[in-house]
Amino acid sequence: MATSKKPASPLASMLTELHTLTERIAAADVTDDPRAAKKIRHGLEHASSHLSKVAESLDPVLRPDSIFDPADPNTAGRVVALTLVAQERHSLARIPDFYGAGVYAIYYKGDFAPYAALRGREHPIYVGKADPDNPAAKDAVRQGTKLSARLNEHARSILKARTTLDIEDFECRFLIVQTGFQKSAEDYLINFFKPIWNSETKICFGLGKHGDSSETRVNKRSPWDTMHPGREWADSTAENQKPLQLIIDQIDAHLARHPPYADIHEIFDRFMGDMKQLGAERFYTPARGRVELDDAPPPADAGAQARLLF
Repeated sequence: MATSKKPASPLASMLTELHTLTERIAAADVTDDPRAAKKIRHGLEHASSHLSKVAESLDPVLRPDSIFDPADPNTAGRVVALTLVAQERHSLARIPDFYGAGVYAIYYKGDFAPYAALRGREHPIYVGKADPDNPAAKDAVRQGTKLSARLNEHARSILKARTTLDIEDFECRFLIVQTGFQKSAEDYLINFFKPIWNSETKICFGLGKHGDSSETRVNKRSPWDTMHPGREWADSTAENQKPLQLIIDQIDAHLARHPPYADIHEIFDRFMGDMKQLGAERFYTPARGRVELDDAPPPADAGAQARLLF
């Protein structure tokens, strides 16, 4: 008794037709007209691209929307930033000279009222980087003493603001970093903590300002120098960039909107969230778009997948 052959699915029939058509196109005579040949080539490329998308849409396997790349500068920056936070805190008033470039964070623990929300917290008031003397330096000695010099430069500025600040109320963390990673680490730290003294936060910036030349003394006084008078060149400047009360109000609003981290555990939880790659919502298929991982169908064997397609 003869068995009846299962009829081919519409998709399988069209695929057979496509194979036949492809063979006919390949066997066709090539035109000598360059413009006509170019038009045909573009048409074939467009059809090929469209067919590739159709084929891709038939793939039921979930795809992640990102891939972890340890060599990515942003990834390295995150790791460097977390490593910095794991370091011991030191008094900013007593930083010796040492070799190395890298990143640092400055913390406030004093009684200056506008900074009260930072007291007793693991939240820096300022973060920064110190680039090496030699951009090709491969060790700390060749990097020079840039990191310790930068910290001591900030300490000298704070010492001059003695009417509002006490250098003994400041601590710092620092990390000597292989050349090339300090910028991405600083960027991540600024975005992570949004410190009120960093210029990117646009509130109380100006700590790193070195003073104006005699030709540019008409520049307005930085918000940091308005809050903390004492640097001679800033005190001689005629006008503030911002009135004092506006700076204080902006600090209050910023710290209310971005509450300081209370401890290392809060920081680590946030860091882990930033590093999380394969969340339930981070998969997709070309045909279905976003797919919740727990809602995805179980894998089928190869034969079952073929039957689904044809």
